[in-house]
Amino acid sequence: MKKKKYFSHKERNPQNFVGTQGPFNDLDSEYITEILYEDDFEDRPLKQSRHSRSPSKSSKRLKRSRGILDRFLAMKRWKKVVLCVVTALVVVITGLTGSFFYLRAQGEKNLKTKVTANGESTDDDTGLFVKYKGKKYQYNEDVINFLCLGIDKDTPIEARQEAEKLANGSAGLADAIVLISINVESGELQLLAIPRDTVTTIKAVNENGKFIGEAEQQITLQHAYGQNATQACELMIEAVSKLLFQVPIQRYCSLSLAAIPVLNDAVGGVDVQVLEEVEIGGKTYNPGETVHLEGDMARDYIQERDCNVVGSSMGRLDRQKQYITNYFAKAKETVKNDLSLPLTVYNSLQENMCTNITPEDIAYLVPELLGMSLSAENMTTIPGEATLAENSLLEYHVNTELLKEVVIDSFYEEIP
Repeated sequence: MKKKKYFSHKERNPQNFVGTQGPFNDLDSEYITEILYEDDFEDRPLKQSRHSRSPSKSSKRLKRSRGILDRFLAMKRWKKVVLCVVTALVVVITGLTGSFFYLRAQGEKNLKTKVTANGESTDDDTGLFVKYKGKKYQYNEDVINFLCLGIDKDTPIEARQEAEKLANGSAGLADAIVLISINVESGELQLLAIPRDTVTTIKAVNENGKFIGEAEQQITLQHAYGQNATQACELMIEAVSKLLFQVPIQRYCSLSLAAIPVLNDAVGGVDVQVLEEVEIGGKTYNPGETVHLEGDMARDYIQERDCNVVGSSMGRLDRQKQYITNYFAKAKETVKNDLSLPLTVYNSLQENMCTNITPEDIAYLVPELLGMSLSAENMTTIPGEATLAENSLLEYHVNTELLKEVVIDSFYEEIP
């Protein structure tokens, strides 16, 4: 045993204790002593506890970690590089996958219109419940409606035009009006075209954007009353919803003419079989000819018409429906090879597009749309008749009873 020293709990200064004799014997009884060893800490006797009898879990984990580190350090350099790259890719892919599914969940939550209970329509759920021929119907919440507008202006979508260039405002006329309906449960995709000359109730606003009254006018003019692109789209949603007996419309998207070539070329161009004589890119094409549309050719095909021919806007509407059908088929094949394309195009169209569609909406809808198809049978025009008004302007008058049947069949479910 090594030499011991005695220390007081009250004062542990080694200089006060020179050995086992002397000052120690004179200490008061209140002092309590203990034995401290001069040797190193590891030579002292240790008290064993249940924790020190066997290696702890933390010790085992530390040994395993050291073992993994040693094996990693012993690897050749190229193997270390490969392992680091693979690990990084796994982390990135896991993160992206999680983000994608989160966006999809948010998109579904934001897009769907919830119908909470069967019952009578109130001010809060106008359009969710309707009565038709003695039966009750409720809105099918699996149907998501998008109002797509083609605006007759070459400038950026937010740019204001001189008022004298338009009949009623500076936001541009809505030359193409299409309601796209996606049933995410049945996988059905339907397009309902609304002729620009459809006569319906629209809102008129003054130069300050204040509501001044309603009028029975061509629906194309409603967009022109907007003081900016967003207000113009909101006015169009209200007018179209009212025309369709208050059916809910969840999203809108308006595109200026400059956006058409961008959309067209993003999928590598679109083939069409010409429906009627039309001038494309300065060249006249006859019915039946097949044309591969690139750049401004796509814009010419869906925009051009002979204003001197009565009903020419209806022929143009048929071309627009044909182009949309062919474009959708081509876009599906392109997106299957590049799932990032929709977001890329979405970002590239910001200057020429006004929309309340979000990236979350796109993340939810793209996988749904890839499993759907679009054909002529899925594209209809609201029932009605085109007539020439006294002012020599074309007017399209809706057949209200037939339109009710179209709306019930497309957007509602019977309540048992």
